[in-house]
Order: sequence, then structure tokens, then C-alpha cells
Amino acid sequence: MPAEPATAPAALSLWNMWAAGAAHLSAFASARAALAALLADRGVRRIWLPAYVCTALAEGAAEVETRLYPIGRDLRPDLAALATARPGDAVVAVSYFGRAPGPDLRGLARQRPDLLWIDDRAQALAPEAGRWAEVTLYSPRKLVGVGDGGLLVSDHPLPAPKAPPPAGTWAPERARALDPDGLNPDAWYPLFQAREAAVSAGSLAVSAATVAALKAIDPTPIMQRRKANWRVLARHVANLALITAPQPAFTPVSYPITVRDPAALVRLLADQGIYCPRHWSDLPVGAQGDAVWLSEHQVSLPLDQRYDEGDMIRIADAVLAQAR
Repeated sequence: MPAEPATAPAALSLWNMWAAGAAHLSAFASARAALAALLADRGVRRIWLPAYVCTALAEGAAEVETRLYPIGRDLRPDLAALATARPGDAVVAVSYFGRAPGPDLRGLARQRPDLLWIDDRAQALAPEAGRWAEVTLYSPRKLVGVGDGGLLVSDHPLPAPKAPPPAGTWAPERARALDPDGLNPDAWYPLFQAREAAVSAGSLAVSAATVAALKAIDPTPIMQRRKANWRVLARHVANLALITAPQPAFTPVSYPITVRDPAALVRLLADQGIYCPRHWSDLPVGAQGDAVWLSEHQVSLPLDQRYDEGDMIRIADAVLAQAR
């Protein structure tokens, strides 16, 4: 579908912010479905994925030859490996934890317009750099809790979904809303698990409820709170930080740290009601080197807009008590 002009409507929303200045937007049910459709539409035969990436994204590239390129412990890609890409190949770069890829990789993209560059913003609500890749890929359900979504944004024509969204996409959210204090998780948590297990790379459209939500959500307070929460954590657990940025210009999805035994830390924090994901304990087949090290040591501390400074201090204290 054509992207809405940046000037309409006047109120800022996530949808308008992501589509701003782009000629086209296409909305699928998931990021892996969007990626699969894009690769098929462009006739891509080979794709380069970072070795440190979610296995779900790799599912979107299952129909083409896949190469993994190394990622360092500082999250920087191996540009020498990417330099061997052939004209017509696709390259996915990840905006890790909300931060845009560095100027070195963006510079390579400018030098190699013969490649299809894709900026995966599954973790990036508002990076510090504007759109730099030919196609930008968003996964809103990983950022703001909507029921589904995988958005392609580009100045070039994009493929459209071929099937309507599945029924009951938002059933987990509706069930959760009936339990505002979270006292009866058996009534809604299995629904979230079942929906996640059913996500596929099939060419399904995004639900109307998700589009409506994205057009209604003002990102400004979300961005402000997440940055403020990052600053609190940076003051307390900077010695464990994967990304050193006391005053982040980007909007973070979480505060990534590295520890000796992340599985143990996650369990101990869960016992205190602090639930921390790991990005990612599973990697695509063939991942090696620093990507594996990151997978074996990384933990993401929650800092989203549901929490305030007091919550961040509680999280930091709990982490420091367990990670010593």
C-alpha cells in the first residue's frame, strides 16, 4: 500500500513516524512473512544475515541461499565478509537493541547499490539514524505489544500480502485485559504461546486492529520514558553493559548486558518477578565466533514505558546482587 504522507494526519503516531517520507508501505502479519515476500518479489537468490540474529528472521529467508556474516562482540559487522557479496544479493543489517548500524556499514551500503539492503528494526522503535537502507523492516509486536505485524517501508514498490490475517489475532491481548493485575496467567499466557508458535512466513496481511493501534499510538512519551530508564540503568550497571551510551540518541528496546551465566541470572531474577529475555539463546545454524559468545552471555534488562526510575533501581540492585 502507498505510505501515508508525513503531513497527514497532523497528530504524530507510530505508523506516521515509520512511514514518513517513504513512497510505499506494505503491512504483513509478521516480519518473517514480510521478508519472505520481499525476497520472492525481487527474485533474490542469496541473502546475507548477521550471525547474531533471531532464528525467526532466518525462517523468512528459508527459500533462498543464506550466508551468515560475522558480528563482533561490539555488535559491529565484518565488512570484509560483506564485500564478497555478489550483485543482486540481499543483505540484512540489524538495528541491535534500538541503535542504528554504524556509519561504516551505512557507507558500504552507499558504495554497493547493486545489493538489496534491508534494515531490520525489530528492536528499533526510533533509531538515531534515518532510513538508510533500500527497505526498512519493522516488527511492531516486539516493540509496543500489538497482536501482529511486519511492516516494509521503502521508496521503491513493495509486494502486498496475498491472504487476510488469521482470525483471533488479538485474543491474547483481550484475555489479558480481563486480568489487569496479572493474577490469573493461566487464562491468557497459553494464548500468547499458541499465537507465537503459529507465526509463519506465509504471506498473510496484518490485522486491522494492529493498524488502528499503530495509527493511534503517540511514540513521544514511549521514547522519552525508555531513554530515561536507560539512563538510570547506565548509572548503576554500566560495568556490565553491552552498549556503552550514558545518553542514548536512539530509543532502546531493552538494556543489554553480558554476564558469565545468563541462564542462572534470568532464573534468579524471575524469582523476584523480574523477567528478562535473552537475545538470542538460539542462533541460526552455522553461527560461529563472537556471535556465539554473545548468545552465551547476553541478557536484556526491561526498561519499557511501563516502568519508572524506581523500577529501574530495583532491577539494577537485583542484577548487581546476583551478578557479582
